Amino acid sequence: MDKITFLLSEGLKNLWRHKLTAFTSIFSIFLTLTVAGSLLIVSDNTERIIEYLRDKYKIEVFFKQNISDKRIQEISKEFKSIRGVRSTTVITKTDAKKIFKSQFGEDILNLVGYNPLPASCVINLVKEQKNKLNIRPIVDRIRKFSEVDEVNYQGRLINRIETAYQSFVKVSVVLLIIILVVSVLIISNTVRLTIYAKKELIKSFQLVGATRSFIKTPFILEGVFHGLIGAFIASLLLYGTLEFSSGFILSLTGLIIDFSFFNLLFLLSSLGIVISFLGSSRAISQFLK
Repeated sequence: MDKITFLLSEGLKNLWRHKLTAFTSIFSIFLTLTVAGSLLIVSDNTERIIEYLRDKYKIEVFFKQNISDKRIQEISKEFKSIRGVRSTTVITKTDAKKIFKSQFGEDILNLVGYNPLPASCVINLVKEQKNKLNIRPIVDRIRKFSEVDEVNYQGRLINRIETAYQSFVKVSVVLLIIILVVSVLIISNTVRLTIYAKKELIKSFQLVGATRSFIKTPFILEGVFHGLIGAFIASLLLYGTLEFSSGFILSLTGLIIDFSFFNLLFLLSSLGIVISFLGSSRAISQFLK
């Protein structure tokens, strides 16, 4: 227990003794985690936007005249079995007439003497799936039915958003890897300065038979403390920015943009600890070769 207390206290003392190097390390981690957290929040909420658009996105299928309601119901069930289709809603000719009257205030029978409105089926698509939603195969399957007269859909917007999102994810992964590597190197060099400042003490420990792990632990703990502090500051900044802007985004688009503070803090703290551990371990291991 005394050994653990000593190692923890040494880690904290190193943090206080080397304020300038600690600030450099914490600031580097803060910047890295701010970028990582921003990418995480954008990615998570972009998925929500795509799900929202998929929920609103519909394919309208119009049937030829003189197709019985029973046959239309059968076809609707077949539509539902198509991959990517979530649900279907049949609008019969009678339903179409009622909708026309509710929207325009006129009975179409009184206007033209008969009901020219076709029966139709509204198709809702699956809104939660990892892969990009490909509308074209669904439309092609629908058009194979001889009873179908016309298919209306507007898939360009959602396809463009999903394509842009997939590109964003790929670029983000590469960017994040580069930032993490640079951050590990900066932390490693920062901790190395602390190590060189205490090289005589380290040599004394080695002379009295201290193990490598005993010598390394305070420096690694110092790096971990840097990571936790940087993660906490980055989490506060990102969450504060998110809270400040979410109301504006909600009023502008009607979309709720959010991310749990504790989830954000946990993810960034975990990443901060990993970065700090790698950087500190690299520095002390090179010194103790």
